[in-house]
Amino acid sequence: MAIKTLAFAGVLSLLSFESFAAMDIAEYEVRAYQDNGSSGRCARGYPITYNEFKRRIDWAYSRGLITERASYWGKAYGYYPVVDIFSDQVVAVCRGA
Repeated sequence: MAIKTLAFAGVLSLLSFESFAAMDIAEYEVRAYQDNGSSGRCARGYPITYNEFKRRIDWAYSRGLITERASYWGKAYGYYPVVDIFSDQVVAVCRGA
C-alpha cells in the first residue's frame, strides 16, 4: 500500500510541474508584431543579415524554444527570436533583414 501511495504522489508531483513548451506559430507571430511595435525592445541601429537571422532561428528551433512551423514563418517573413542566455527563453521576436 505504501508503494502505491508513493507512486501516486510521484505522479501527481510530475503532473503539477510546469512543463516547458516551444513557442508555436500563433504566439511567435503575435510576439513579432507586438515586440516590433514597441520602442526599445527590438531597436537596432542596423538590420541583421538574412544569414544571421536564419542562424538565430535555426538555433532556437534546435534548442526546442520554437516550433518548426514558427521557424518557417520567421524565415519567410524575416522575424527572428531573441533568446535570454540565462533563462533560455525567448524574450522578444524582432525583425531581421
